[in-house]
Amino acid sequence: MKTDLKQQLAAALNPMNEIETATLATVAIETTFGYGTGFFVTDDGYIVTNKHVIRQNTGPGTADDPAATLKAAALDRYDAQIETETQRLEQARADIDAFRRYIDSQPESPTRQYNETRYQEGLKRFQRWEKTIREHRHKMASERSAFQATLLQQRVDASLAGLKRHFTVYLADNRPLHAYVVEISKEHDLALLKVDGYTTPFLTPETPFASAQGEAVYAIGNPVKLRNSVTAGVVSGFEGVFVKTNAQIYPGNSGGPLVTASGRVIGINTFKKLTRKFEGLGFAISIKVALDAFDAI
Repeated sequence: MKTDLKQQLAAALNPMNEIETATLATVAIETTFGYGTGFFVTDDGYIVTNKHVIRQNTGPGTADDPAATLKAAALDRYDAQIETETQRLEQARADIDAFRRYIDSQPESPTRQYNETRYQEGLKRFQRWEKTIREHRHKMASERSAFQATLLQQRVDASLAGLKRHFTVYLADNRPLHAYVVEISKEHDLALLKVDGYTTPFLTPETPFASAQGEAVYAIGNPVKLRNSVTAGVVSGFEGVFVKTNAQIYPGNSGGPLVTASGRVIGINTFKKLTRKFEGLGFAISIKVALDAFDAI
């Protein structure tokens, strides 16, 4: 006999409206990279999420990672600055050596003594400069080594994550369950997981693209481990397979449901388009696309 999670969660958490009821069907997915979100779409344990939640093919440690690209560029600039300073130091070495030879060619005199004082002061400055460049070079080597080690570890983690087919998911009451990969979409950023042995709460899909612009919607997810957080907004429009919304979609919200005020799911929160001048819009893959992508549901 299956354990009835729907009944247990409702009794334990006592949802007071349709949105809180929808959170009962939402899960946090623990991965190598942190936490993402998913939600039950059937009463026998099928979970829809984003493919990038469980298969981080572009992210930390890859060529497409903006942070890694910026860090590499910064190290290259630092390296170029050190090289320029080294060339200036070599010229200064040549100048101070030439000054030494000039002093040695002079007879003993007050002028030679004055030049000797100047030479010693210049030599100390040169030695301080040389020491500074040596320290900068050592710091540069350490930072580059640490950066490369981080990239290597992240690439290893990404490779392992690409092979991983079993995950821990956490219910609304923080109860952990074992889930496994059923299918990964080749065309869309979607994945299907499953837990066995339970009757699960699930979200009912809204009629495809039945929602109109301006209709209230709610994004449910798990940003920075804040389980089942909800942000509110409206349907801003549609773009291809995506529902656009101004509801906040934070890191960790990926894979979570975008629901109407009645608690029906209209999309899977996928990404946020950022701009420099104003807050970006969120994009959710239409639930119809997910239902069409997986034969199991």
